[in-house]
Amino acid sequence: MDDFQEFLETALVTQQESIKAYTLDSGKVWLKKASERHGLWLYTPLKWLAKIFNLGAIMPVPNQGGSAAIQCEYNRIQQLKALGVSTPNVLALSKKGILLEDLGSQRQSKVKQLDQSLARCKDDIAGKLNLFTQAIQAIQHVHLQGGYLSEAFARNILVDKDTHFSFIDFETDPASVLSLHDCYVRDWLLYIFSTAYHFEFEQLSEASQILYRALLAEPQVYKDICKVGKRLNWVLRLNVSRVGNDGKRIQKCVLFLRYLREHGEVK
Repeated sequence: MDDFQEFLETALVTQQESIKAYTLDSGKVWLKKASERHGLWLYTPLKWLAKIFNLGAIMPVPNQGGSAAIQCEYNRIQQLKALGVSTPNVLALSKKGILLEDLGSQRQSKVKQLDQSLARCKDDIAGKLNLFTQAIQAIQHVHLQGGYLSEAFARNILVDKDTHFSFIDFETDPASVLSLHDCYVRDWLLYIFSTAYHFEFEQLSEASQILYRALLAEPQVYKDICKVGKRLNWVLRLNVSRVGNDGKRIQKCVLFLRYLREHGEVK
């Protein structure tokens, strides 16, 4: 630990990037450096939307930046580790930065972002649906332990060759502004928003059916996710295709949410 602490203190002096990978004798590590606090004004529009539509789950979770974000990262990693959730090992910590073991080195297995893995399954719909399903099960396992993620985007979910899942990026703590219930809803919304676009329009109903079946165990969470979807349904009336890929992503997310709601309405 002392060697890692010395490396952290030394590297912090010269590192310009907010996060950078290094290869040490022990393996690959990541150094996250305390950066400037994110301007809270950036979160104002989303905050007002959450209030207008009475959607607590989309209340923005500000990244406080600086030493507060570093301490948050450390605290959240330790919380999840205590629940048996796979997260990076903390090798060294200071107010100015945190040194994390690379999850590939940690697990002794090559890992990829779920985002990348889903993209690689472009022509393998069965493989894509299977990976999508297993990631859902991994998130659900976190919730069953009473835990929640910070930013449950597909890019922050790592998967190895044996389909074991790990989670990264904990500079924010949703529970600082949301109830535990809304933390769960938020996790699923971020997961949907970051994975739905990997499916073709005609595949969205089948993908949403998978999540619907998983959420039968969390009826109130399912209900509140559907509430968000219903209030965003007006997006489908817009010609979002005019704004390119971003518009198509939004359209797929809202359509996924509509299908998710419709599965529960079938008698």
